[in-house]
Amino acid sequence: MRAAAVVVALLAWAGAAGAVERLPAVVHVHSDLSTGDFPLEDLARTAESRGIAAVLLAENFLLRLEYGLPPFRALTRVTWEEPSVLAGGLDRYLARVADVRRAHPRLLLIPGVEVLPHYRWTVAPLALEMTVHDTQKNLLVFGIADPRRLASLPATGNRAAGEYGLQSLLDAAPGVLLPVGAGLLLTKRPRRRRLGRAFVVIRQRPWGAGLVLAGLGALALARAWPFTEDRYPAWRDFGLAPHQDLIDHVERLGGTAVWSFPEAPDAGERRVGPVRVAWRTEPHADDLLRTFRYTAFGGVYEQRTRAIEPGGVWDRLLVQYADGERTRPAWALGESGFHGVTAGKRLGTVQTVFLVAERTEAAVLDALRRGRLYALHRVPEVGLSLGEFAVAAAGRAASAGETLRVAPGAALEVRVAIDASDAGALPVRVTLVRNGAVAEAWAGQTPFRATYRETFDGRPLVLRVDARGRPPHHLVTSPVFVSAP
Repeated sequence: MRAAAVVVALLAWAGAAGAVERLPAVVHVHSDLSTGDFPLEDLARTAESRGIAAVLLAENFLLRLEYGLPPFRALTRVTWEEPSVLAGGLDRYLARVADVRRAHPRLLLIPGVEVLPHYRWTVAPLALEMTVHDTQKNLLVFGIADPRRLASLPATGNRAAGEYGLQSLLDAAPGVLLPVGAGLLLTKRPRRRRLGRAFVVIRQRPWGAGLVLAGLGALALARAWPFTEDRYPAWRDFGLAPHQDLIDHVERLGGTAVWSFPEAPDAGERRVGPVRVAWRTEPHADDLLRTFRYTAFGGVYEQRTRAIEPGGVWDRLLVQYADGERTRPAWALGESGFHGVTAGKRLGTVQTVFLVAERTEAAVLDALRRGRLYALHRVPEVGLSLGEFAVAAAGRAASAGETLRVAPGAALEVRVAIDASDAGALPVRVTLVRNGAVAEAWAGQTPFRATYRETFDGRPLVLRVDARGRPPHHLVTSPVFVSAP
C-alpha cells in the first residue's frame, strides 16, 4: 500500500509539473542605460533569437565614488562616477523598459538595479596611496516598480536616503562665507590716498576679497546640498551593517534582494597625478552566512564557485534554515553579469530557469522568492535540463523550493531526471546532496534517470541535485526540505 501511495503521489506531481513551464532567463544584465554596451532594444532582439524567455535587468542604481578631506569633505570632494539609472532618472528607466516590453511582448523584460550599499577608503598620505574597498560587494534588487520607492534605497552617495549629522554641519559651515563676502561687497570702506601734500579719503568696496569669500561660500553650499550625509560614511568600516540595512529596506518595500557574485574578486589601480589609487574587493562568500532575509545569491557563473560545493557555505545556510536557526533559506541563481561581448561573454550561456505556471513578471518574481528554479551553465548549442526532481512519501510529493512534511518512519523516494536541451546524449555526473554530504553519485549520459530511497528518521533533511557534464555544463537545483509535521 505504501508503494502504491508513493506511485500515486509521483503521478500527481508529474501531472502538476506538466502545467509548469520551464522559463529560461538571464539574471543580471546591463544595457546602455548604465554600463552596458547595447541598447535595451538590441538586448531584447538577441534574447529572443536565443530562446531566452526573460531578462532580469540589473542596471547600476548609483555608482559614484567620492573622497573629501576632513573636516570640510563636501567642499574638497573629488568624484568619479559611472552612468546609473538614479542619475539618469528612474522614471526614464522604467518607461524605457515598458516601451521595449510593448515592442517584444513574448520577452519578459524585468527591471532591477545593482546597488552598492557601502565602500570604504584607506589612505597612506605619506606614500601618496589610496585604496577603495568593496566596490563590487553589491546586491541586486528586483520587484520594486515604484520610482519613488526605488529612489529611497540606502546606497552610498544617495543623498535622498541620507541623514543629518555632524558632518552636515561641517559641510554647511563654509557657507557663512557667503554673507560675509556679500557684506564686504555691499560696504564701502574708507581708504586714504596721498595726493601731493594732501590726503584724499576714498570710499571703495573690497571687490576682490568679497567676491572670493562669497564665491567660496556659494560653492560650499552648492556642494553640500542637500546637507545630508551617508548613514555609513566611506571613511569608516561598518562591516555588513550597510548590506543588512539594504536587505531589510528592500523587504519592507516588498522587493527581493540578491547577493551578487559573492566569490568574484576585483582589483586594479591607476595613477591620478602623483597619487596611486587602487580598488579591491575580496571574495566574500562567508557573508552569505553573516546576513539574513535575502532571497538568493549568484551561485553559478563563468568562474568556478565553491559556495555551492557539497558541505560549502550554501549547504550550511540551508541546514541552518532546516534546523530553525534562520527564518528563510536562500537560493542559488545562475548570474550572468552581462555588459557586453568583452572577455568572451555571451548572452544566455549562464541562465536561471524558473518553474512558473504562467509567463508573467509576477510569476517569475514569485518563483524567485519561492526557489522554484534551477541554475544553469551551458554552451549556446545545448545545455542540461532538469526533467524531474521530486521527493515523495506517504502520498505526498514536493519539488524544488518546497517542503515535504511526513511522519518519522515514512519511506522517502527521490526521483531525478536530467536531459539535454536537444534531447541528445551528453555525459553527465549527477550528485544527490543530503544535508551537505554526498548521499549518492551517479555517472551516465542524458537522458539520465535515477531513484534514491531512505527511511525518514524525523530529523530535518535538505536534498538537492548537482549535475555536471563536460565543462562548462553545470546544473544546480534548489533544495527540497523534508521535516516532521
